Amino acid sequence: MNLELCVLASGSSGNASLLRAGPDAILIDAGIGPKTTDRRMTGTGLDLSSIRGIILTHLDGDHINPAWFRVMLRQNIRLFIPRNQLKLLRRLARLEDVLKPMMQLTSLFDQEVFYPLPMVACTPVRLPHDKKGSFGFVLQSQQTRVGYATDFGRAPPELVELFAGAGILAIESNYDPEMQLQSRRPERLKKRIMGGLGHLSNTQALELVQRILDRTQAKYGPEHQLHHVVLLHRSRQCNCPIKLRAVFQTDERIAPILTLSHQFQRTEWLGAPDREALPGEQLNLFAVVAQ
Repeated sequence: MNLELCVLASGSSGNASLLRAGPDAILIDAGIGPKTTDRRMTGTGLDLSSIRGIILTHLDGDHINPAWFRVMLRQNIRLFIPRNQLKLLRRLARLEDVLKPMMQLTSLFDQEVFYPLPMVACTPVRLPHDKKGSFGFVLQSQQTRVGYATDFGRAPPELVELFAGAGILAIESNYDPEMQLQSRRPERLKKRIMGGLGHLSNTQALELVQRILDRTQAKYGPEHQLHHVVLLHRSRQCNCPIKLRAVFQTDERIAPILTLSHQFQRTEWLGAPDREALPGEQLNLFAVVAQ
């Protein structure tokens, strides 16, 4: 079973990525509401009824929209969250008056492997981000390996080893350092973002992808193919596509397979090349051109 990734939204106003495995799908983060998600899925060949589970990297407001809770209950969608953020989920569910039924749909993870879909294994890795941290994931079927990591201030060594061999890499590239320093943001916010517990800069993200590629070649040989690198969580205030592409185009291994995600439009499906279109699927041509 091949896995494919479509980033529906990525940024400080809401994050959600769709992972397809056959006729079923899961969301990685659900920071945009169900109605917006449904509209954003138009042309993918899937709709809300295809979603079987939601995995949260962490529970910041741009990664979980409580409007999803009642949809999860209605459609019996499973929720997977970091164990150390259960208290926050309880608070959100209590505010929505769905605490007890939500707990019945919720599974907790730390760093153990779990299965959000029957034939898809998910391996979490802890990432440093604010007080409670975040999680990255490797999602793997027999045919495909996807590495997904966003909202972290530095990459732990185990992330490189875990992501080595992935055919699809989705990595945060949040800010341009010069734009960040020259912005009118409060100094405390700049220090938080740039201080190792916030977000990755463009240069840090490039260095991380290069380390993963180098480790992949050392471990699996030069014949292993990386099909896609998609960059997540780009700051609209302190980054821009031109600067971001300029950084990543310095590596000829990455430039031809680079995709930039967006806050307000989805990417195309990212997966193995030369596959047949899904029923009802159409390319998001505007997004492809804009990238």
